[in-house]
Amino acid sequence: MTNSPFIAFVSDPHLSQDRPFFQLNWEILLDELSRRPPELVIVGGDITLDGASNAADLRFARQQLDRLPCPWLAVPGNHDVGDLATSAHVASRVSEERRNSYLDAIGKDFWSFDFANWRIIGLNSMIFASGLPSEAEQETFLEQAIASAGTRQVAVLSHIAVCDNALAEVDPTGWFMPEETRMMLGRYINSGKIQLFLSGDMHESRDRTIDGVRHIWASSTAFVTDMMEEWRPKFGGRKRVGWTELELGEEVSAQVHEPRRMVDFDLGNWVQDGATLYYEFARGSRFTGFGSAKDTAA
Repeated sequence: MTNSPFIAFVSDPHLSQDRPFFQLNWEILLDELSRRPPELVIVGGDITLDGASNAADLRFARQQLDRLPCPWLAVPGNHDVGDLATSAHVASRVSEERRNSYLDAIGKDFWSFDFANWRIIGLNSMIFASGLPSEAEQETFLEQAIASAGTRQVAVLSHIAVCDNALAEVDPTGWFMPEETRMMLGRYINSGKIQLFLSGDMHESRDRTIDGVRHIWASSTAFVTDMMEEWRPKFGGRKRVGWTELELGEEVSAQVHEPRRMVDFDLGNWVQDGATLYYEFARGSRFTGFGSAKDTAA
């Protein structure tokens, strides 16, 4: 990379004051970025450990984002506003109530920002195929943001990755955007109106051109899952904690940073069986002595 202005692409920090499992890596990130500040930080979701059920996590995450040494923009993930309605149990699905908690604490969940000759459009991928009123509002916003981009190239940031190898593929894994969402985005892709997709969620870095469009996945700053690839589907990314440096010019340059000081926590054992153990830790139903006074008294 050069000394040109750059964007720091960060994702999945899973922040929580009560259960600061991954705060060490966040502090290291803050230190790194303070030494060479980017022009902008974009955050690809799962900002919190369990903001969908615990508003305190959202408030703490906002405090942490405001410690960044430059302006920032974020989109929500499933840990922030709830899971996709198409694949989740009713109790864990995204809702307007959960979304409103995010809006109150963090800010807009879909937005556009012009950077050099690019328009970055952030989307709340958790409301895709939800039938919520905000889903239609977001699709109208996306259409208008692309139509008004002029000569700018367009990058779309979302928590969920679009696809694995092809926009029209069948997804048996459940890790990617719903088919109807990919069809909606396909209209813009096929007409050449989107040049770049940025996403988090996968906890692995990957850079691939699919159907003529660049797709860049961000590492998590918090943890990896199944580093040895013993049980999770293999998507060909690199499973290390870190962040990605982006230069958006006529061409897109991306460099993954994996600071040696960061700890590569592998939470494969927490999430292997439907993530039950992970959520027990996150929501305090196990090991209640760790965390807030309220948990200790439970």
